[in-house]
Amino acid sequence: MKRTLMHFGITAALLGGPAVEAQEPVHWDVVARIREEGFQRSQVMSLAWYMTDVLGPRLTGSPGMRRAERWAKTTMDSLGLSNTTIEPFGPHGVGWTNEYTSLHLLAPSYQPLIGYPQAFTPGTAGRVTGSGQIVTIRTAADLDRYRGKLRGAIVLATPPVAAPSRFTADAERWSADSLSQMERATIAARYGIDGVEYAWDSVQKTFSPVGSQARPAVSPEAILAFFKAEGVAAVLEAGAGGDGTVFLVGRAGSRQDRSHAGVLRSLPVISLAAEHYNRLYRLAERGIPPRLELEVRNQLDTTETRGFNILGDLPGTDLADQLVMVGGHLDSWHAATGATDNAAGCAVVLEAIRILRALGIRPRRTIRVGLWSYEEGGVVGSRSYVANHFGDQSRKTTSYDKLSVYLNVDNGTGQFRGVYLQGNERVRPIFAEWMKPFADLGMSTLTINNTYGVDIIGFDVAGLPAFQFIQDPIAYETRTHHSNMDVYDKLVPEDLRRNAVILASFLYHAAMRDDPFPRESHR
Repeated sequence: MKRTLMHFGITAALLGGPAVEAQEPVHWDVVARIREEGFQRSQVMSLAWYMTDVLGPRLTGSPGMRRAERWAKTTMDSLGLSNTTIEPFGPHGVGWTNEYTSLHLLAPSYQPLIGYPQAFTPGTAGRVTGSGQIVTIRTAADLDRYRGKLRGAIVLATPPVAAPSRFTADAERWSADSLSQMERATIAARYGIDGVEYAWDSVQKTFSPVGSQARPAVSPEAILAFFKAEGVAAVLEAGAGGDGTVFLVGRAGSRQDRSHAGVLRSLPVISLAAEHYNRLYRLAERGIPPRLELEVRNQLDTTETRGFNILGDLPGTDLADQLVMVGGHLDSWHAATGATDNAAGCAVVLEAIRILRALGIRPRRTIRVGLWSYEEGGVVGSRSYVANHFGDQSRKTTSYDKLSVYLNVDNGTGQFRGVYLQGNERVRPIFAEWMKPFADLGMSTLTINNTYGVDIIGFDVAGLPAFQFIQDPIAYETRTHHSNMDVYDKLVPEDLRRNAVILASFLYHAAMRDDPFPRESHR
């Protein structure tokens, strides 16, 4: 076989055909200019600061998200993008905003409590006082045991969560061994890592390995409905996390039902810092009911039930009808300011565009920016965009073949270390060349694996080339992801500057190459 391949190469050369594919070109002079602009005159942290400290939390449908959408369009206009628009999709559901939260332990001694209402739950009926009561429901028989006994109760609804002292660092970077393991993957798990497939777990409210979670006999939705029917005043849960960090999103079922009626069918659900919840639980368990005072005010808005994506174009020249797209999600959860998830990604995207504009780059293909909404509800904004503008392999629009590639930024504040190839071996040599100018920054890893839970999914399942960067984890999973600690202070400025420079270079090369990106074979 080896001899045959060598013979074919010689014959092809003699006949004037290429023996091997031409090497992907890298414009080193442009890369040098991009590095100079991005490192010496970066504005990425100013963009991230405004999105976090000024705009604040950006839950889809909330007034904060509406402000963020208008700001994003204005910012794109200021960068010189054309065709900027706040484009609707939908429906999304009711707008929800937490306006006030006050949580206190009154007895046996006073303590202010760290806690946050779950999104898409109603507020309390004014100020509520009462004793915390442990309620354990595992089977249908438990429902009968508590029936008629919970009116006006403040329920401690979950077991304690272990919150021991930490003996490892919160933040980390990928080790050489970890990156090497990614590179050695040969078959891409569907939306998985290291051969493990992940799917959305509605009980744990996160992406979990498929088959890893046993289904409870009584669902969380059914338990909340029971509490509502029994007249419970409020439900307290132990928040995942530690050292005052509270990981939280929305009540069970809120991703499926964000309607006005759906919120009103629920009741106040509050996640407390594990250390504070555990104290309440221990007191109640030992016969000293904790005396509590709670007040939560949440505002509902039904004036606009659609979601919105924000779009803008850097126009192309001779290949202007073809698209290179770049984006990240603008929405966040509500307990903090959505810094690492995902103001960081949006700031990097906008800064990359600013760099190209500052250099007077005129791309051959049009570069389209998409800042997505409702990613936190299941990548709904980007999936809606793909369905509306491109269709899929069985229902292609006229624009389907016009998209060359989509690049997404959403995985915390960590530095880019490489690219997930999403099972597409055809793009490996392209990215390998584009990474060479950034070897000094540790950008060198390519893995055939897929990533999951990000805005490439809608593109990928439609058969369109879409890629996510491998990023250093820093403290994304341990401290900031969907938590009250997802704030500006947790951003790593040097990493974001580097990411914007790398992204600007990738966008430039994608827009300038002769051919569109090769697509994965689907059989």
